Amino acid sequence: MQETLRRYARLIIEIQLKLQRGDALSINTESSTMAFARMLATQACESTMQTVNIVETNHGKIAQVVEFDPVEHRIKRPPVTGYVMCHLVDLDNCPYVTEEGVSSLAQEVAKLGTYGLLSDPVFLDRRIAVPWANIPLPGPLWAMQLLGKAASEEDMWQLFSKIYRLEDDHGLKFWHDQANLLQYRKQMLNKRGKLGLAIEGDGCSLQTTTADRTTWTGGSSSVSSGRTFLPNLPMQHVHTSLDTCTTEGELSATRPFLLLGKVVEGATFVIEKGKVVSYSAHKGEEALDAFLAIDEGAGMVSGISLADNDTIESRYLRWAIHPHFNTEITTALILGGFSLSTLTDQSSDEEIDASHLARSLVRLAIPIGSDSLSILGTDEAGRQTSLMDDGVCEL
Repeated sequence: MQETLRRYARLIIEIQLKLQRGDALSINTESSTMAFARMLATQACESTMQTVNIVETNHGKIAQVVEFDPVEHRIKRPPVTGYVMCHLVDLDNCPYVTEEGVSSLAQEVAKLGTYGLLSDPVFLDRRIAVPWANIPLPGPLWAMQLLGKAASEEDMWQLFSKIYRLEDDHGLKFWHDQANLLQYRKQMLNKRGKLGLAIEGDGCSLQTTTADRTTWTGGSSSVSSGRTFLPNLPMQHVHTSLDTCTTEGELSATRPFLLLGKVVEGATFVIEKGKVVSYSAHKGEEALDAFLAIDEGAGMVSGISLADNDTIESRYLRWAIHPHFNTEITTALILGGFSLSTLTDQSSDEEIDASHLARSLVRLAIPIGSDSLSILGTDEAGRQTSLMDDGVCEL
């Protein structure tokens, strides 16, 4: 386990945050992930030659701030050249399956947040100022949800190592190459401009259009200086916002998913003019009832996320039990609020409305990926491009 954690810390430092000499790193952590925070801080000091601050929180309140200093004396340290942040996420802090009633959960914003259902607040002047990352750490509850109640600590770390490619040091190169692949996909998609999309797959037949003045995003991010970083790992998807008024058709969820503490299986949806007009599920339909009743926009189609279906994530994460992994497993259609990161130059609510973007307090990813999924894009000049065939991105 210690070797796995060492590789994970190296992945975060060298690939995800790309720490440089002179960077001042701040690590936000709960007490349950404090041990790894200390390991990460110790290794980060060696790369930055600067003090690393660990901010330990308890239920959102600061409990203590711990400083880790490099071995170099202060007069030998380089000047601070920038600030970097990361947040350690204890995967066991997610409530997972619960017996609590879905109606009460859906009425509390804090509870919606713990289930990862809140959409982006629409702040049009928000800009990424510093490199940052969410760093998940596994726990026994997370492992048992995926591997069964008999899952051991060794089983848990084997699974986590597979997902994060921590079995050897080649994982660093894999994520570096993956970032380049997703960057290429975004560039190719954005060159095509506004696209009409024909989506066909297992129980899925949809027609839709990407929204005006929006972009494909995902994978790596950058700050104003041009410095890149990876806010989340694993990363398999790129996504964009859809013109919600144009979405028509039917879809079936190709995998079970967790919603308000209930497992939803066999979910089907009929969509007209961008809105869910009917739906059903073999299991967990009461959770869909509660979600779609939260506000008028909860049942609006807001976006699409593209991810290859034949990946380690797709094979080993059979269902999205934690919101961190929702769109990394397979292609998904998004209901609820649009993603703020897809905007280009909109500067007012009126311009957002002109792009026909869905608004809601909440957001939900419905898995539609399969080995038969195909997506055909048609640009405004009538040129067609295959975006996905047999569940694999063509770009």
